[in-house]
Amino acid sequence: MENIIVFGAGEFGTLVTNVLSYIDQYQIVAFGDDDRQKAGQTLAGLPVFSTVDIFEFAETKKITTAIMAIGNNRARAEKYELFKNRGFKLISIIHPQALIDTAVTFGDNVIIEMGTAIHTHSTIGNNVFLGGDALIGHHNIIGDNVLVGGNASFGGSVIVDDYATIGVGSAIKPGVHIGANAVVGVGAAVVQDVPENAVVVGVPAKQISKNKT
Repeated sequence: MENIIVFGAGEFGTLVTNVLSYIDQYQIVAFGDDDRQKAGQTLAGLPVFSTVDIFEFAETKKITTAIMAIGNNRARAEKYELFKNRGFKLISIIHPQALIDTAVTFGDNVIIEMGTAIHTHSTIGNNVFLGGDALIGHHNIIGDNVLVGGNASFGGSVIVDDYATIGVGSAIKPGVHIGANAVVGVGAAVVQDVPENAVVVGVPAKQISKNKT
């Protein structure tokens, strides 16, 4: 069994802990978090370290495997690059009750929650979170540092660019292109392309602002 560090001691940390509990290959030994109030505490009976201390802990214990469990795409990407540059192996995990079809590929630090289905010939980038019961249609292309909320539904041939956030329960029409850093609101029905940095909500989805993060 391989020892692993989970960075993120919040709700996403507990979600990742749950998925890892089904996977015999890995054993969580510690959590890391930027929140100073969480450092020195415990989660699931395991210690929570600050960013600096987690690296010292990992070096002492000779741990080189980690996973980033952070909801915010930018923050997750920052920590992903930090750990990667320090030589850590960033693993991807799949809940045993997820359904991954043939000819599906995905990168590092991909978290696939319970009930999610990914149809054939879809490609998922690095550092992506796919919430529970999401449906990723055939021939989808999802970029890096993307978050897809639970129960979101994608038709076939959807493209989602880097850093986009897709809200819980949203529906994306086949062939739609979601631009980089765009935000699709909860329950939105997206029937046309979404420009980069756009925030869209409603049925059908319309742009209401720009995402400045």
